[in-house]
Amino acid sequence: MSRFHTIVVAVDFSDSTPDALEAALGLAPAEAGGHIHLLHVVLGAVPPLWTDEPLPVDLRPVEQAWTDAAIKQLTALAVSHALDPSRVTTTVVVGAPANEIVRYAEAHHADVVVLGSHGHGLVRRFLLGSVADKIVRQAPCAVLVVPHRTLRSGKPAPPPASLPALP
Repeated sequence: MSRFHTIVVAVDFSDSTPDALEAALGLAPAEAGGHIHLLHVVLGAVPPLWTDEPLPVDLRPVEQAWTDAAIKQLTALAVSHALDPSRVTTTVVVGAPANEIVRYAEAHHADVVVLGSHGHGLVRRFLLGSVADKIVRQAPCAVLVVPHRTLRSGKPAPPPASLPALP
């Protein structure tokens, strides 16, 4: 029987998500009775309460729209992998990804957190910070970081569309 009964899969809907989910399913086969928590963190559109700058518009509807869209995507992900609804919980929270993933793992007594890496490489990780690195340092349980397929193949990852290529 697997010692991983409660598995939190941090889902960001990137191309590493299917690999992370497959790894999580391998840790908790159906016959072992494990429970999978698909968790997505929406970045907050509403500034923190301690900000003294007034907002010209109310961003709560934007944040709610992002949350609703993420719930639909998580549900579709669970259906596309034919996951048993009795073994899966889908959750969307708002906040800073690393903090919220750790908080969720603590609250649900997770045995392991599974997430995919993005394959940005050492320089980009240093410049951008890494959610995975923060989770590894702060999580109350084991953390499995599934390497991006380009890291497994040895080919360099293409630069993300939103970031300029580094020299």
